[in-house]
Amino acid sequence: MNRINATSRKFAALAAAGALALATNAAHAAISVTDVVTEIGDTVAPIGLIGSAVLLVVVAVAAFKWVRRAIS
Repeated sequence: MNRINATSRKFAALAAAGALALATNAAHAAISVTDVVTEIGDTVAPIGLIGSAVLLVVVAVAAFKWVRRAIS
């Protein structure tokens, strides 16, 4: 069991070192995210309307079941 733990610790250390080596690469170009943020901001209203419509349908079905149960 100790041998497995030692092997997994070595693997974890090597993986961490590799991730750190890749993360410190400064050759990446800057990415402009303003267009994406603008698109996400523009879709807030339609998504809110869809969510409201779905909630309205769920409430209407629950109310219909409640009234039908109360009548019978």
